[in-house]
Amino acid sequence: MERMSILIFKLTIALMILNFYSVSASEDQHALDAIRAQITVDPSGLLSKNWTPNASICTWTGVSCGSRIKTQRVIALDLSDMGLVGRIPPQIGSLSFLTSLDLSNNSFHGPIPPEMMQLRHLERVYMGHNNLTGTLSPLFLDKMPSLKSLNLSYNSLNGNIPEEIGNLSELQDLVLNNNQFSGLVPQTLFSQSSIRRIQLSFNSFSGTLPDDMCDQLVKLRLFFISGNKFTGPIPSSINKCRQLRYLSMSTNNFNGSIPREIGNLTLLKELFLGENDLQGMILSPTHRIVFKLTNSLFWENSYILYELIHIPTNMLTINMPRYQVESHS
Repeated sequence: MERMSILIFKLTIALMILNFYSVSASEDQHALDAIRAQITVDPSGLLSKNWTPNASICTWTGVSCGSRIKTQRVIALDLSDMGLVGRIPPQIGSLSFLTSLDLSNNSFHGPIPPEMMQLRHLERVYMGHNNLTGTLSPLFLDKMPSLKSLNLSYNSLNGNIPEEIGNLSELQDLVLNNNQFSGLVPQTLFSQSSIRRIQLSFNSFSGTLPDDMCDQLVKLRLFFISGNKFTGPIPSSINKCRQLRYLSMSTNNFNGSIPREIGNLTLLKELFLGENDLQGMILSPTHRIVFKLTNSLFWENSYILYELIHIPTNMLTINMPRYQVESHS
């Protein structure tokens, strides 16, 4: 009798679990149906032809499900490069097992729905090259503890970067270039020891860079902030970002001397400092490359004296537009 009771209990639990996953999988389908319903232009007809109720959602174009057959939950949605036009519906928040979302290179418009903050398993969000508007909600950042990559470039998003960006302890890539963001970059961004890439170019960010900006950015490889309204000096402590390969700070209002410490960035491959009010000299530790700079580097009517001596492959490259630079031997 006792064994029978245990068996019945186990079967009951199993049925409850299966019912839970069945209901959850149904929610996934409803969410995908809502996404399809919000798409007004589908040039290739992929969604209208492939996203049909007669087929499992796990076979739908752009949809990937988990490996567990009994769950079959959607874990990735990739609708990139399809020429789609439409809005992102709030039902997307029901894809609760989603880890990767790629809607890039389409024409999605309107705001990012706040319901996306329910996607706590999201690790990668790629929504660049669309027509998204509105602001970046603090809740959007605060409720995604697993987020590693966030790409919202080439949209029309505005407002500030919320302080909550500092809560993304696993963030590696932040790509927000070519939007309409403004204001100060929060100090919390510079405390992200996991981050490898920061791209904020061509917005309207302002203010100065913190003196200790590189104290925590030990993995930073790419730092692009060109085309903004930053002011003040370039922090001399920038050499603490020892992993930097690509540094672009052109077309801002930086002034003062170019820190000699930049020459200690031995992994640096590309440096863009044009259209500022900078002067000084960059000297590599090995004295293989010397740059003497006056006035506004690469700015019209300014000039640059440079000497390149035995530059090995993969050493530093400085962008020098010919129409803006007059060289002297």
